[in-house]
Amino acid sequence: MRAYFKSMLAIICILALGCLSACSEESLGISNHGRNVTAEPLSVHSLVQLDAWPEYQASQTKEDLAAEFKLKPSYYETGTDIYAQLQKADWQIASLGVFPALLVLNTGQAELVGLASDESAANVLFARPEDPILSQNTNGIPGSPDLIKDKTFILTTASTSSVLLHHYLDKVNLTEQDINITSMEPEEAIKAFQSGKGDYLLLWSPYIYKAFDEEWVPLINGQDLGLHLPMVYLANSSWAEKNKDKIKAFMKVRDPYIKNYKNPSETLIGDIKAFFKAEMDANFSDQQVKDLISRHTLYTSDEQQELLDQGQVQQWLSENADIYSQQEKFTPKDLERIRKAHFYINASYLT
Repeated sequence: MRAYFKSMLAIICILALGCLSACSEESLGISNHGRNVTAEPLSVHSLVQLDAWPEYQASQTKEDLAAEFKLKPSYYETGTDIYAQLQKADWQIASLGVFPALLVLNTGQAELVGLASDESAANVLFARPEDPILSQNTNGIPGSPDLIKDKTFILTTASTSSVLLHHYLDKVNLTEQDINITSMEPEEAIKAFQSGKGDYLLLWSPYIYKAFDEEWVPLINGQDLGLHLPMVYLANSSWAEKNKDKIKAFMKVRDPYIKNYKNPSETLIGDIKAFFKAEMDANFSDQQVKDLISRHTLYTSDEQQELLDQGQVQQWLSENADIYSQQEKFTPKDLERIRKAHFYINASYLT
């Protein structure tokens, strides 16, 4: 009997060691076939929005481990939140809208290494359904100077919403000086509008779906005005120069999901729903996800390189930056310095 128990104890120990070994191998990125893969951690700072889904999905399917890195995503409500975090600690990659990207680039310690998305159609101006503005048009868009002047617009300033508002006002022959602006974070802005504060509300996705649920009426979006509102990937310069292969691997690991995204299947729609549920505790319908996809253009690494090489991304950045400069969010001197540096664009990380 004693021999039996010794045998059983030996078997249990072997199984326990095997389990520990397997767990260790997974954390290190060692495959079940015994192939050693050095899966070094890769931190990515992003908003919880659609352009962050491809890398999230790659981590769910462990394609990041196959590409020899382990994704460590951190999610935020706004780009300025990301900018604040990047000032506190070393960082590797961040996905940002134009204004926070300009702030980071202005430090001279970052490079623009990729294009996450164009989210122009995902930035929307809302009115309440009873607003008389819905029956008025100026220059082919909803609204009139008389109805809009001195009204209050709620939005997150120094964001893509600021750019949309600027161009909308220009279309109805007004400027920011002709209206009142209340700055709030998206969730706070929605609650304020629900309570009756403000006359108009500007949001980006996925927050626009809360506005749709409230049956607030979309007046116009960035695509309607012919805007390009990009999300770009920045990399910490000191880290990037030593990790070119890792940046390339990160961009490449997104590609299969972006290619499938262009012709979404039921499975892909379910995966996107799971992403927003996991990271935002949001429950989107299939139709909402389809609408979300229609509002975001995502780019493969080859498409990114073409747009960067042709100068289109630089043009989009310049057009957006001009608005922030006019709004005194960014000094002309700083903007001129960044322009001369071509917005620190470095497409070599994509090749």
